[in-house]
Amino acid sequence: MNGAPWRILPFPCASSSASRRAQRRDLLNSLRVSESPVIVDFSECTSLSFEDIDLLLECLAQVAGRDTQMVFVAGSSATRVLFEVTRISSLAPVFNSIEEAIAPPQVAAERDAEDRAEGRSEAHTEQDQGISQSQTLWSA
Repeated sequence: MNGAPWRILPFPCASSSASRRAQRRDLLNSLRVSESPVIVDFSECTSLSFEDIDLLLECLAQVAGRDTQMVFVAGSSATRVLFEVTRISSLAPVFNSIEEAIAPPQVAAERDAEDRAEGRSEAHTEQDQGISQSQTLWSA
């Protein structure tokens, strides 16, 4: 991070179409003019549609080629899984919370190492129980 303060923008999840259109326009306009790093927060969204994914890609296009960093806060495990399945997480970093997104890189690296260690111990436990990866159930 370049030391500039983060700008936190909520992702439009309003139920009415007029409100959603206004929030979408505000989000894209904010991304066009922002010179500081941007966090797009999905914490208030309970689901995402194909139009939301399209807006995500449009957001990424807004900051592409500029020196503006953009990250996403999933807010829920279901949203995080959706970002991984659609490979959005390969285009921009995805975090579980705003606090995690703005944490210094060293703290974030330590959390990632802890998550990987927990993942290995869970995988080891499944192997011990005779469960293959193909039989492991996924839930969001």
